[in-house]
Formats: sequence, C-alpha cells, structure tokens
Amino acid sequence: MSGMAIGTVVIEAASKSGAKMQARLALEHGKLLFFVKDLVMQEDWARRYAEHPATTVVEDVEDVLDVVSAMAQPVEQLTLG
Repeated sequence: MSGMAIGTVVIEAASKSGAKMQARLALEHGKLLFFVKDLVMQEDWARRYAEHPATTVVEDVEDVLDVVSAMAQPVEQLTLG
C-alpha cells in the first residue's frame, strides 16, 4: 500500500505492528511519512523514524494537507528564446 500512495500517515502503532511495517516501507519506497505526535511519538521506533528527512510529525490533518499541497505547486515552465 505504501508504494502506491504519496505518503503514509501513522496514527497509532506498537513496535510489532503492521503500521510500523508500512512506515518502514514508505521510507524504502521514497514516500512521505507522517506521524501523529501525541499518539505515535511514545514509541522508541517512531522517534527514530521521525529523524528521517522524509518524515514529518503532525498534530492534525491540516498539517498533512499543508505538506502535500506544497508539493503540488505548479512548476514554472521555462521557455527558450
């Protein structure tokens, strides 16, 4: 699933969970990874993953939308001539 998405949002995950596996795969696939601060940052593995450059710790859905919408900004097209 993580390979088909722009990013993965982890809301809650124990150290032996499918959510942890999806977080790892998201990073391996070069995707964005979002952790909900209050719920996930209690886990040691989540704090380690949060240090990765593609990981953003968020507090709500607006934080996720801000990051994703910043990626969707149109690129200025250059013209020759």
